[in-house]
Amino acid sequence: MKRRSVVMGLTAAAVAMPAVPAMGLVADATASLVFDPAAHTEQTVTVTDTTSTAHEVVYRFNKGRVPGNVNRIFSSGVSAGGALSSLLGASGDSPLYEPYLEAIGAADASDAIFGTGAWCPITDLEHADMAYEWCWGANPLASSGAQVDQTLSAELRTAYGEHVASLGLRAEGYGRLTARNLDEYLLKTFMEPSATKYLTALSAEARAAYLAANPFITWSGGKARFTWADFRAHVGARKKNVPSFDTFDMASPENNLFGTGTTRARHFTLWSLRHENGDSARLDADIPEKLALMNPMHHLADKANAKRSKHWWIRLGTNDTDTSHTVAGNLHARLEQLEQLGDDVDTSYYWDAGHGADQDPGDFVTWIGEVSGYSKGRGADSPASPRP
Repeated sequence: MKRRSVVMGLTAAAVAMPAVPAMGLVADATASLVFDPAAHTEQTVTVTDTTSTAHEVVYRFNKGRVPGNVNRIFSSGVSAGGALSSLLGASGDSPLYEPYLEAIGAADASDAIFGTGAWCPITDLEHADMAYEWCWGANPLASSGAQVDQTLSAELRTAYGEHVASLGLRAEGYGRLTARNLDEYLLKTFMEPSATKYLTALSAEARAAYLAANPFITWSGGKARFTWADFRAHVGARKKNVPSFDTFDMASPENNLFGTGTTRARHFTLWSLRHENGDSARLDADIPEKLALMNPMHHLADKANAKRSKHWWIRLGTNDTDTSHTVAGNLHARLEQLEQLGDDVDTSYYWDAGHGADQDPGDFVTWIGEVSGYSKGRGADSPASPRP
């Protein structure tokens, strides 16, 4: 199914990947969509808040006129842009957007893309407050050094356990992921390998100094080991109060995201809404649909969208407290489950890095060449590198 194509929210600009002969990439090999978080507007993200139509459609309507292969489009984005990039990769040709796109006269074309790059994506907003407290609930606030309200934090942590159980995520060596083993999964899959990579790259003298300054790390056999509790203590202060996204005063960018008409901001979770307005309060009728439209997991959980991107590159820093580490962790786990269908996901955390870190941009370009087939000299329409 083809649908009218649009990019939600942040301004998007399309550029062709430059020629990199040493890597086997040429000017017409791949294309990239680059999201610009600086284009954040007062009416943040709605289905029709766009630059007109997705610039990838411009590529497809202008095949042969622009440098870049219109069948090898990759998206990339950081933070809110990472969320949009993830959404674009997960939602390709989804019929959910059709009435909104038709209403604004968006071009009638497929918007399925080939590959997705997402750095520290802030997504899954309906569960973001729960996830944040599960991850950072006991950490002190960076602004004051005080702990957040632990009663509120505990309510959200408990609710997150129920949500994780409902996802049906599984991981090799862990079975079904739940609130009881999610910390161990994150620790062994991402955090300890990240620390190991970081420490291995140091000189022996520098490594010894780092380990002396961070005795919570056990270094043995060339590998770093530590507990989840010690890792959280190492990260230290949390950036956001409780709740972190659907704030009680509706002052967060995420509350603004759900603004409509002359209403600048709205609650988008029952938990925050009822905390402020009582147990009988109900979310506005359009909120559930908008949450689905903005959440890449909606298109990947249960029956995965057939036109999703099959190639994913996910990166973030271990010290990033802008959101919960479970957001990227859950996305990775679901994409790994889809590997039996030909999907692939490359996820890595940068040790001691914060929000927006990107420490291996050259590797991203190399990865594009590999998954697109161009670094191996295959043509755009080769059976070995199918269209999205």
